[in-house]
Amino acid sequence: MKSNQTIIRKSFMEHINNTTELIGIKDKHISIKDVLKTDSHLIIKATLDYLPPLCPHCQGKMIKYDFQRVTTIPFLDVQEMPTVIKLRKRRFQCKLCHRVSVAETSLVKKNHQISNPVWMRITKAHTENRTNSDIAKFVHVSVSTVQRKLAQFSFKEDYSKLPEILSWDEFARNKGKLAFIAQDYETKKVITILENNRQNTIKNYFYKYSRETRNAVKVVTVDMSGAYIPIIKQLFPNAKIVLDRFHIIQQLNRAMMATRIAINEAV
Repeated sequence: MKSNQTIIRKSFMEHINNTTELIGIKDKHISIKDVLKTDSHLIIKATLDYLPPLCPHCQGKMIKYDFQRVTTIPFLDVQEMPTVIKLRKRRFQCKLCHRVSVAETSLVKKNHQISNPVWMRITKAHTENRTNSDIAKFVHVSVSTVQRKLAQFSFKEDYSKLPEILSWDEFARNKGKLAFIAQDYETKKVITILENNRQNTIKNYFYKYSRETRNAVKVVTVDMSGAYIPIIKQLFPNAKIVLDRFHIIQQLNRAMMATRIAINEAV
């Protein structure tokens, strides 16, 4: 009887461990111990443990010491519910210098508390038409965390070339302030993100490219506002200006909705 219980328990634990990959935890050294479901969110209790590495300070032999106090790590939604991981990390002690080190994981950066999958989701959301407060609500973190990620965006500036087809657009930042984004229309690669969409800001950036480089741009796609058209002609004299089909469809949908409302009110 006891043997059967052991087999059942082992099978259950293997099932739990496999769910780490299912929910996107790729670190095989993390083991899920329990999952609690509350009215508002899921709590995943897990441990991070592996064989002792060499001491990072003196390269001496280390032994398992104890576990660090539980760290609460925001994670991606599971079962469409906000989810946090309560992670206990193994600590190691060097037998030579007696220093203590903490186990590291690809799930979260050292000295950070937000998981890498959440940072990736924030990064992706910044390329979409979302405000910082909307992104914060979407991934269940503070607005200041989302703002810090936006501030970290940096690009290796190469002013020697531009794509033949450029896409210009704007997106709402915190409290409705508009920022500017330029992309390669074909590859969707981001060329730059500017803190505002003022004409002087945009011109000062693109004037860093040589006239020859700017003359090589053949097409620039924009929205239907027309605000960018004058500076596009200055910056890219050989480029055709094309209205982005997304904005055209959006305008048609608005017009159809307004017509439908007007007809219903007339009836």
